[in-house]
Amino acid sequence: MNKLIHEEVKYDGVRFNVVQKKYLREDGKEIIRDIVNPGDAAVVLAIDENDNVIFERQLREAIGEICLELPAGMVEEGEDPKETARRELEEETGLVAGELEHLISVYPSVGYTSEKIHLYYAKNLTSGTKHLDSTEEIESIERIPLTKCLELAKENYFKNASQNIAILMYYYKYVDGGVNGQNNSNSR
Repeated sequence: MNKLIHEEVKYDGVRFNVVQKKYLREDGKEIIRDIVNPGDAAVVLAIDENDNVIFERQLREAIGEICLELPAGMVEEGEDPKETARRELEEETGLVAGELEHLISVYPSVGYTSEKIHLYYAKNLTSGTKHLDSTEEIESIERIPLTKCLELAKENYFKNASQNIAILMYYYKYVDGGVNGQNNSNSR
């Protein structure tokens, strides 16, 4: 393991900070790493009673495109990621999850960021109250059949990797074989 010998916050913004860390390797060489710390996030694959996946269409300035995404948001300090998923689903779509199950947690890019994304599956949806944050600009809420989502994921249609991972993980865990090679479609 490399030994941390110095660290300094180089940028402290609204959404993330950047910390420059200096390490001493076992061979005596010093190396510098710039690390982006945005905090953790939760993403929700919400599936309604007709096997439609709930999506949001919204502008993403970082890539200059309007994207079709699953409801998601940042985990607030001291908040459990599962509660973040529940909160974001209602805030952004007006839907409440009757049940919420963890699919997987992933690090999107361990080479430069500490961000961890927690992916959840929501079912037994009921109506709640939609209330967007002042910075959110969701153009529309769309329902796409799960079978179509699988095709889109295989074609890499979704711009955000979280969508592909959530859809394919759900399919692997609950549709195609499930746990121990048995189909768990009754659990949906």
